[in-house]
Amino acid sequence: MAENITGVGALSRRDFLTGSAVAAAGAAMLGLAAVELATAAETRSGNWAADGSAAVTAEPSAATNATAADGTYREHNASSFPADDATPIPPRAVPARWDYECDICVVGAGGGGLNAAARAVQLGADVICVEAMGLPGGNAQEAGMCGILGGYSGQEEKKFAFPSYPFDPKALTDWAMDEYHYAADPKLIYRLACEGGKSLDWMADCGVHWRLGEVPVYVAPKRSTLDHHVLKMKDATDAMYNYGYAHGVDFHFQSPAVALVQDDGGRIVGVVVNEDYETERYIRADRAVILTAGGFCNNKALLDKYIPTAAMGCASSYLTAGERGECFRMGLGVGADVSGFNSSASFDGGVDWQAEGGTWARFLYDGMTQLSRQPWLTIDRCGNRLRYMDSRVAEDGANAIYALGDLATIQMTPPGHRSYIVFDANYEDHLAGFAQEHCRKLLTPDLEQIEKVPEHYRDWHHGVQDAIDADVLKRRDTLEELEADLGLAEGVLTGAVARWNEACERGEDDFLYPMPPEWLHAITTPPFYGCRIGGNLYGTKAGLLINDQMQVVGTDGRVIPGLYAGWHTAGGACGENSYIGDPILGSLMGDVGLAFCGGYLCGTFAVENEINGGQA
Repeated sequence: MAENITGVGALSRRDFLTGSAVAAAGAAMLGLAAVELATAAETRSGNWAADGSAAVTAEPSAATNATAADGTYREHNASSFPADDATPIPPRAVPARWDYECDICVVGAGGGGLNAAARAVQLGADVICVEAMGLPGGNAQEAGMCGILGGYSGQEEKKFAFPSYPFDPKALTDWAMDEYHYAADPKLIYRLACEGGKSLDWMADCGVHWRLGEVPVYVAPKRSTLDHHVLKMKDATDAMYNYGYAHGVDFHFQSPAVALVQDDGGRIVGVVVNEDYETERYIRADRAVILTAGGFCNNKALLDKYIPTAAMGCASSYLTAGERGECFRMGLGVGADVSGFNSSASFDGGVDWQAEGGTWARFLYDGMTQLSRQPWLTIDRCGNRLRYMDSRVAEDGANAIYALGDLATIQMTPPGHRSYIVFDANYEDHLAGFAQEHCRKLLTPDLEQIEKVPEHYRDWHHGVQDAIDADVLKRRDTLEELEADLGLAEGVLTGAVARWNEACERGEDDFLYPMPPEWLHAITTPPFYGCRIGGNLYGTKAGLLINDQMQVVGTDGRVIPGLYAGWHTAGGACGENSYIGDPILGSLMGDVGLAFCGGYLCGTFAVENEINGGQA
């Protein structure tokens, strides 16, 4: 067990984190989104043609194409972001005395950090895990699914693997490298392929009860296991926290890391934390520091610098916990290199709340986000129809998963980097017939595990009404009013609707990528609704450069001694310039599944390399 050198209190917060306290705290954290929505409603702006955002004054557009001078091609309002700082955080010198000591210090108690801490303590290390929030789980607990694409015992039982069965790590590596145009590190991808399934089996041994629908067969045909998912990963993060706690991990909650400690020889030997958000404490890590506190989805300056496509094309992030990039900046401060430039992962249907004075980061299942992802008439700034990618699952479930990211690309890349959806007063009558799967399925009170969702969001109507009240979803009596208040030039929206209605009357869409007849609903009944959307960012794939043993590599090409990083603090799994991340790797393997596997690998290699002398 880690030792309290100074004797300062019981600072592991073990009393705080009982099972009931964790559940209550999780609900409270997710409920913050309701407060944000109420705030947004108080700062109603209502006219994108007149202002680009609540804090930006701009002249109305004079043309249908976006320009740098109007409110349609504008930078995000920095005040809507939790963080806006890209400067490296320099390391601290070794102090005269330490407040705490351990073998390995893990920064972050999300999906990756919990696994790293549990694995390291299982292998015999004394472990301290520090977390900025007051509870474990991070963004992983808000995830709906986990996936590794082969090697898990449950997949073997079902005779399933990707891209083909039987599972072959080399085949998966070859497929992934081709997918990312050979810009990713093949050794790292191969490591993930070999160890991903093992990490899920290991988590099961630690107490995680994987259930049908949560495991990688999610990309199999519909007859296999597909079902809807609602925050199921909280079960997994709770189990891994319980395992780590029971086996001696010393958790320090409400203690954000503020700097690394580096000795004169360049080795990382500790971490400085802001204990209880107010008192600096030095934690000595005799063997290693593992950075697993996520990426920088909520840091505008870092997005602008390292992922410019996401900075322009994404309208929101749905990672509400952290993601401010402190660990990434700490790595930069000790000379770490960067991998995965301009790579991120996005879903479709990011709603532009911040343009109306709202916040950038929002709860994924807020109702409005779900509504925005349905097959409505969608146009670009010039009035051109945009293709819709169907998430209904036929025989090829993988294509339905791809649709979530492919549509993000379509919505992020038009002129002005925004798209526009429009529908009429009959919208609710059409939703059941759309029959969209995965994250596009609307939340209703009867869904499985709905109790994990904040009460306000358990019925999708509430989030939609919040958007209407904030004028994020614009409700107007005429199409002309809607057109003007969306910032579109005269005739752009009305002309697009007229052409759409003609197709609906014929019962046959003449668009290059036609909607099926059952989706052709004329827009004729007021009031009319419109909303500006873009990508919905859920992961930064740019981060610190690591090798296949999760060791951070410096700009000189050498390993930085004593420093490891898990996803998404590390980058490069999707290569360079992969700006929606490909949902097979970017969502299933590349999001919470990648975090789980990365934490497992960090804990394994930190012990093997730093304690056991490289011996497995």
